[in-house]
Parts: sequence; C-alpha cells; structure tokens
Amino acid sequence: MNRKLNLGLSIAAGFLGGFLSHYIAPELVHAQTQVPPPKEIRAQSFVLVNADGKAAGLFGFDQDGQANVVLLDKTGKVLWSASGKPNAKPLAVSLAK
Repeated sequence: MNRKLNLGLSIAAGFLGGFLSHYIAPELVHAQTQVPPPKEIRAQSFVLVNADGKAAGLFGFDQDGQANVVLLDKTGKVLWSASGKPNAKPLAVSLAK
C-alpha cells in the first residue's frame, strides 16, 4: 500500500508543480527579432587576414587619399598591388599589425 501511495503522491506533486510553474512563473523570454543586414558597409580600410590572423591583403587608402589595393603572400611580400597613382609604392605600413 505504501508503494501505491508514494506513486500517487509523486504523480500529484508533478502535476501540481507543472500547474504552478505555468501560472506563477515569471514572464517567458522571447527571441529578439532579427535585424536585416546593412545594404552598405563603410570603412576607411579593410585588412584581409588568414586563419593565423596575419595580414594577407589591404583595401584602403594611402597617405594622399588615393585608393590602394595590396595582396600579400604567406611571407608578407607584396604579390600584387594597385593604386590610384601610377608607379606608387604600396602602403604596407598598415599591414604590419
């Protein structure tokens, strides 16, 4: 008889706990609405990094405000560069971080 009483009390306590938690519990947390991604991203420069965090390229501007694109190899040497000025040296100082 003791076993049936324990089982009945356990079931009753479970139902009572579920009922109380449903009506007495604080406000439920709801997920935040998703913010759509921006249509435009603005920055003065973008530094491309590899998996190790080392600079692999730069899209930005030189000291004179001319557009500058630099791509580097694994050792940090310039593979390719383009600038708004003919025969300009690439701005590699920004990549030394």
